[in-house]
Amino acid sequence: MIKQKSVRVGDILEACIPPSSALGKGLMTARVSAAYRQAVGTSAAEATMKIAYKDGALRCKISSSVYRMHLIANKDSIMKAINEILGKEEVNTLIFT
Repeated sequence: MIKQKSVRVGDILEACIPPSSALGKGLMTARVSAAYRQAVGTSAAEATMKIAYKDGALRCKISSSVYRMHLIANKDSIMKAINEILGKEEVNTLIFT
């Protein structure tokens, strides 16, 4: 029996679905959202009420002004962490409201 390298289902979907399609955009939005939550940590992620991603711009609505100010102060490092998690420069603008 020949042993084959395992492949993640997400990688297969990404290869089969064009990024410009509605499904491709939805998958990227989900990946960016998950990367954001991982980058900011549990407590800041819980304070995030809404996440929207379109054309490299990530908009996050934050429920607490204290968290919002903290996130704004660390915006560059958060954006860098998100892109590192994604493995490519996907997010180029990060907006907290």
